Amino acid sequence: MKFGRSSRGTRPWSQRLVLLFNGCFIVGLLVVAGGLGYGYAKYSRLPRIEVGSVLSTESSSTTPQNFLLVGVDSAASLAPDDPAAAGRGDVGGLRSDTMMVLRVNPTTREAILLSLPRDLWAPLASGGTQRLNTAIQIGGPENLIDTIEQYLSIPINHYVQVDFAGFKGLVDALGGVKVYFATPVRDGNSGLDIKEPGCIALDPTQALGYVRSRHYEYYENGRWRSDPTSDLGRVNRQQDFIVRAVRRAIEKGVRNPVSLDRLVDAGLKTVTVDETLVASDIVSLAAAFRSFDPDGLGTYTLPVRGDSVGGASVLRLIADEAQPILALFRGSPSGEATPGDVRVQVLNGTGRSGEAGLVSKALGAVGFGVAGTGDEGGAVAHTIVRFQAGQQASADLVARYLDADVEFQVVTEALPADVVVVSGFDYLGVRSTPRPPSPSTSTPVGSAPATDTALPTTTSTSVVGKVPEPPPEANC
Repeated sequence: MKFGRSSRGTRPWSQRLVLLFNGCFIVGLLVVAGGLGYGYAKYSRLPRIEVGSVLSTESSSTTPQNFLLVGVDSAASLAPDDPAAAGRGDVGGLRSDTMMVLRVNPTTREAILLSLPRDLWAPLASGGTQRLNTAIQIGGPENLIDTIEQYLSIPINHYVQVDFAGFKGLVDALGGVKVYFATPVRDGNSGLDIKEPGCIALDPTQALGYVRSRHYEYYENGRWRSDPTSDLGRVNRQQDFIVRAVRRAIEKGVRNPVSLDRLVDAGLKTVTVDETLVASDIVSLAAAFRSFDPDGLGTYTLPVRGDSVGGASVLRLIADEAQPILALFRGSPSGEATPGDVRVQVLNGTGRSGEAGLVSKALGAVGFGVAGTGDEGGAVAHTIVRFQAGQQASADLVARYLDADVEFQVVTEALPADVVVVSGFDYLGVRSTPRPPSPSTSTPVGSAPATDTALPTTTSTSVVGKVPEPPPEANC
């Protein structure tokens, strides 16, 4: 699915929840304090990065938007003896240590957050298939944005980046953040070391160790035990920390100009935003979400399974289970694509003269976008619908318009369109109306709930849907 590209300049968008985030942290600037003049003066100082050419454009001032929040794996501004700088070696440039998509709706004042595992095995927009966190290292933020849009079909409207030092500065401005621990915990790699259970006020160093922890250990029944969920467990901890941090910001009195001023100044030192996110956008964003309740932030993670590539551990997307969640961030809660949303390339798989052109014209007549024609280069018995993971809904819709015994093919290589149709000898034409979705269809397509209802529960290798609620005593 293609998304409109942005142009530079002011975006007249009224929302709120500005996002100063690092390794896993959003501090929503939950209010406007001191009037518009204050906001313009402060936010105009934010460092900028030019990625506008790859950002998607919202259609109106009331359209929901997606913010890509990236905590970069860079300790450039940390002291050499800081635990976060230990054992890093030569990272070789920036890496996206944490990636999240924040979707905010200016009309309903709702916000949802999707965590993207750093080890997700994905086809990069720059070519090849790698862990998702290498995209920014290979081709900068533009490559990461394009990869997410192409692989997951999630439009990205704005980009926000923070490094380790920025995260610590924000936690310090909050005076620490309380987190509940049922047992002592530790991580020698990240520097996390909590010796007693209970509600612990994490200082900047311990907070960073907590949200970065991928070798998390807990003390139970007289011995240290490793958290088997690794990066997936870290995602859950990060999302819980976000809610706690925003709640702490409210408690600190960010509606008080003095408190807000300190928090904003901390963020201005290390937060970088795309050049299209101007001061007026941020001020109106804050105004629209003035009364936002952090407990209302819907948190989601991608369903994945563990795998190994070349001896290295990776996570593979469980495509069919991912569709209900991805649909929410695509802005299609019904999960149902329309022909106008889908671009199709047609390849002649039979050798019959002019067939690709005829199929292409027929698909265009019912509303599909046409992305060219070509030859498959061999005889095909059954018509093929070829697509990448993340385009299942589009592939299913195309197949339901085809009068043929369709074979679905999920590929990892980049395609010239959302869906590629290869005509087979069984092809009889294009229907004027699609067949209804069938639960027995071979394509892994999911439908998202119309409202925020319960999604599948988690397993040790798959994190799906909303993060479980903590026990009552955990609400520090």
